[in-house]
Amino acid sequence: MKRLPLLFVLLMTQLFIFAQNNAISQFTHSLRDIDHNGCVKSITNHNFTFIKNKETKDTIKSVNKTLFNKKGIITKQLNCNNSVNDPWQIIEYDNQGRVLTISRKDKNSISLFARQFFNNFSEHPDSLNFYNSEKRKTNQYINHFVKKLLVKQEYFTQDTLRHYNTYQYDKKNRITKESFINTENGWGITLGKSITGDKEEKSLSPDNYTIYEYTKILDTLVFTKTKFTQFLELKNIRKELKSYNYDIEITEEYKNNHLDKYTYTYSTKDSISSSKYFFTSKKEIGTFYNLITTPNKIVYISDNDKNSEHTTTILIEFDKFNNWIKKTYVSKNVITQLFRREIEYYCH
Repeated sequence: MKRLPLLFVLLMTQLFIFAQNNAISQFTHSLRDIDHNGCVKSITNHNFTFIKNKETKDTIKSVNKTLFNKKGIITKQLNCNNSVNDPWQIIEYDNQGRVLTISRKDKNSISLFARQFFNNFSEHPDSLNFYNSEKRKTNQYINHFVKKLLVKQEYFTQDTLRHYNTYQYDKKNRITKESFINTENGWGITLGKSITGDKEEKSLSPDNYTIYEYTKILDTLVFTKTKFTQFLELKNIRKELKSYNYDIEITEEYKNNHLDKYTYTYSTKDSISSSKYFFTSKKEIGTFYNLITTPNKIVYISDNDKNSEHTTTILIEFDKFNNWIKKTYVSKNVITQLFRREIEYYCH
């Protein structure tokens, strides 16, 4: 199992990023359908989804353009509804592929919405500012580092500290504890005189914390994340095994020690099979579904549908450089989705 050390590093990175508040991510679209070969300069995605109702057929369209430098690193992304000439959002990246700025359409012009300021040693920014019409700073995140590790993240609105997160690590620099702490100016609920009988009182949202644990059982890596809130204990256990021929991932999700969901995913080079089981309060399987994905087919199997198995065929067209330029999704002889790509190259 020579791949396991590398796998361990990759998973630690993914868990680390998930654990710490990557605030900019909630305003950026996931970069989908930008896989490619060769010296690509840009990819423009035209995505169509066709929804058939009883009497009508609706079409949802989106257009996104992603630009790359000659090293293959993303430099800019344009999010549009109909045309790349009229984006509603523009995202610019630095030479390491980190988001620098987000600009959004405000009435008839594009103005700065968010900006990140980076150091030279971390993927996390020193600070993240949000703006109103590019003129006034509204919200801000400030990160604090010790020995290049993020140890504290503060959140401000109108220059007032509302809450902050702290992070602790083990000797391998893996996160072990994340704490959320509200300040006296933090978020909460204001109780009126009709409830208190005297004066308005503010009830702050409760603090919470999350514990991360890492174990290895033979060739299986086990990651446990437990979040403790005022009334809930939420636990997520993820088990990972990777070999040269297949990958296995098992996830168990608990709420107050009750198993809510169980997921089993088996992946090979050309296919992914994922089964999800949802449990009732009596610890019985309530529903389940299985999703099998290959390059040319998607099979969905569910226990709560009379027509329990649905198959979608994917028809793919390639350009002369072996990059796909069109994917058509067909179910029951009906086109449900159409993805079309325009690709520009540096060297052709």
